Amino acid sequence: MKHPKTKRARRVGVEIQKILADRIRELIRAKFSDVIVSVPEVRLSDDLGTAEIYVSVFGIDDPKPVHLEIKRNIKQMRSEVAAALRIRKLPEFRFVWDDTMERADRIEKLLIQLNDPPPPHTEDPSDPA
Repeated sequence: MKHPKTKRARRVGVEIQKILADRIRELIRAKFSDVIVSVPEVRLSDDLGTAEIYVSVFGIDDPKPVHLEIKRNIKQMRSEVAAALRIRKLPEFRFVWDDTMERADRIEKLLIQLNDPPPPHTEDPSDPA
């Protein structure tokens, strides 16, 4: 989804982001003590019908249990957002699992490997080859 063109969509998106970031953090902290969850962005369609909620998960090798926990609580989170915003129609929530940090970490490791010189080849004097 593109960035919203209307001011209202951007404003509502920022408010949804604030509410969900706090709620998701509390939810995940209760179940997964060492996991950090971030909601870096919420993109709302201009008609306010759909909200793409970007979620980043850190501190766990397999984030699927965290994703499932968030999905299990969508109805409650929608209720909390509706109560806080007081808008006519609450947008449909679509979660986008943001793995930007994981990809950046992999790229950084690859770059380090490229920059590290290979160990010098030493010939074994007992090897007749």
